[in-house]
Amino acid sequence: MAAGGPASELIMFIVAVIVAGSVAGALAYVTTDIAHGMNYRGTLLADQLRTDFAIINDPNNIPHSNLSAQPVNYTFYIKNIGKIAFPFSQDSVQVLLNGIMISPSNLTFLDPQTGAEINTLQPYEVGAVNVTLGNALTSGDDYTLTVVLSNGERRSFVFRAP
Repeated sequence: MAAGGPASELIMFIVAVIVAGSVAGALAYVTTDIAHGMNYRGTLLADQLRTDFAIINDPNNIPHSNLSAQPVNYTFYIKNIGKIAFPFSQDSVQVLLNGIMISPSNLTFLDPQTGAEINTLQPYEVGAVNVTLGNALTSGDDYTLTVVLSNGERRSFVFRAP
């Protein structure tokens, strides 16, 4: 009977080692998962912090085409004030007017100096967004233009229709 004591202690020791190993493995997995999640979110946050832009129009003087002709074009200027270039095209930028999304087919992204279409906006460059509307905005009314980039960065601009 004396041999039963050490055998049961040995079994208990082996069970304790197995349980400790399982707990350590689970903690290592959870810790690695949390570290990868933090790394991913950190990268996204850093990208958002390096991406910044401003709508630089005069809110009382929006450039436009002939208001009596249909359709009417309004021009809004976007300046990249961030540290990295960002996509600047119909596929990557959404424009909302008073909360209503403008169809990408009614948006044109241009270099204001040359009038040529562009696809990216480099740091400190200015790009123009031509918004084509079927009817002219009501003169003297206030409107809100919201521009949303592909990474979710957005800016709003309140202006008075000409």
